[in-house]
Amino acid sequence: MTFSRIFRREAVVVKALHPLSELSPQLALAPEIEIRPQHVAPQPGGGVPRIDDPAAAATRALVTPMNYPPLDLAVVPGDQLAIAIDETVPCAARVVEGVVAAGEHAGIERDCISIVADDEGLLQTLRAELGQGAAGGLRFVLHDPDDPQDLCLVGVMEKNDRLLVNRTLFEADVVLPVGCARLPDVAHSNGVYDSLFPRFCDAATIARLRTPSQQQSAARKATARRYTDEAGWLLGVPLVMQVVPGGGGRVAEVVAGEPLAVAEHCQQLCRQLWSLSVPRRASLVIASVTGGRQEQTWDNIARALAAAEAVVADGGAVAICSDLDVEPGHSLSRLSGSTDWAAIERDARNDHSADSWPAWQLARALQRGPVYFLSQLADETVEELGLAPVSDLAELARLASRHQSCLVLDDSQHAVATVAGEKP
Repeated sequence: MTFSRIFRREAVVVKALHPLSELSPQLALAPEIEIRPQHVAPQPGGGVPRIDDPAAAATRALVTPMNYPPLDLAVVPGDQLAIAIDETVPCAARVVEGVVAAGEHAGIERDCISIVADDEGLLQTLRAELGQGAAGGLRFVLHDPDDPQDLCLVGVMEKNDRLLVNRTLFEADVVLPVGCARLPDVAHSNGVYDSLFPRFCDAATIARLRTPSQQQSAARKATARRYTDEAGWLLGVPLVMQVVPGGGGRVAEVVAGEPLAVAEHCQQLCRQLWSLSVPRRASLVIASVTGGRQEQTWDNIARALAAAEAVVADGGAVAICSDLDVEPGHSLSRLSGSTDWAAIERDARNDHSADSWPAWQLARALQRGPVYFLSQLADETVEELGLAPVSDLAELARLASRHQSCLVLDDSQHAVATVAGEKP
């Protein structure tokens, strides 16, 4: 049984920190702890907002965008629409289905609509889940950052860096980036153009900007966000879409419109849903990565680690619970058989590998204390990375029973947790 199924429950606010006893009878062994989520706006009927039909929500968002004309007034017959989709968007296929419907309603022919992704698994999922009826006539484009024929020069950016972008996006009359809304404090969150840049650029730009050193301080994060906004401006993308996650792979809201208006609205909602405060640190923090296969990534494992590290006590432990089945890449493999976590952290800081940031985050966490890991990976693989494998929820309950206090941070890849009274 997967972790997400084990943790399924009724009438519980899914976006908050909870006592373990609320999650499963098996976890009632855990010591008592007082957890009171703060800054979570009450919703009608309790819980958090949730969109039951993401496709309809995406269509509505483009019919009535924020501070921007409806899509049917912003296009003319013959226009080419390119949908740039981020693989971490919850319910991605349904959202894209709604965007396609809005495009057709605006008069854009189906064979003039391209869906561009940089993740082959996502593209296969979109083809399969959209079905023959919805997918007929649509173009599905896999971005290849190493293919110069797939790239076009847009211009020169502030740092004299050339901005090369995917050819389909460059040639489209309308480009709609569709991304997952996140709080600024969530690692590798660079705003409304994050689903566009550097994701659909050349390999050298992607490698340079994904190094952990780019996210090491508040100043560098601000620079990365400003750089991403500049790229969106140079590309001439005045219309964006953000999907606010609602937990468990669900959608809380779909927002489209002028970038600044969308950013402000999404940040306000994300603060209500994902900015959480706890009264004190715990000796064990259990952080879950929820959602479907597209959300079970090493990047989200790293986000979960970062969220848990913010509220774990000195000398405490972190347990990451996921359905991850992705084998470690080049940078993570450096952890295998090594205990010099500080050296690995230094090496990963400027590494250009796709998994350099998870490797850096994991090396930092292991220097602090033990990290337990529930996943679909083999125990041997987990142990080689310096992690302690957890086989099931019962074993997690026994682990919790040995700690003085315990926190559960569900949907932790979206959350920013703080301790009341402590400065960020």
